[in-house]
Amino acid sequence: ISFNAIDSALSSLKNCQSYITSGMDVATQVALDLVESFNDEEDVNSMEKVMLEYAIMDRELNHHIKAFEETINQVKREKPENLPDLENLAQEKFLEMESKNSDSDLQRNEKYMYFKDQLKEMRKQC
Repeated sequence: ISFNAIDSALSSLKNCQSYITSGMDVATQVALDLVESFNDEEDVNSMEKVMLEYAIMDRELNHHIKAFEETINQVKREKPENLPDLENLAQEKFLEMESKNSDSDLQRNEKYMYFKDQLKEMRKQC
């Protein structure tokens, strides 16, 4: 069984993570600039919402990647005679992971925590 297409798709998904990371970095910088230049709480709160949206996308993308990796590893280990429906198996794993989501997960996102720390530091200086 060749998993080249799936490996390629996983690689593309992982590449998307770098875009999410870049977006979070930009949102952090914009928020810090807003605090420094205008101290506009409403705009800063909007940037925080953007960061939480990025955190949601990051969590979902991680779940997709993990679900497919676990499914592929399971099939490689078990070596079934007939190839199972990988998409359905991965979707089941993904939904199981998503069902355990909570808002506190987002608050623990590394980039979000960095964002909050940087804002706190910037506000001390203003």
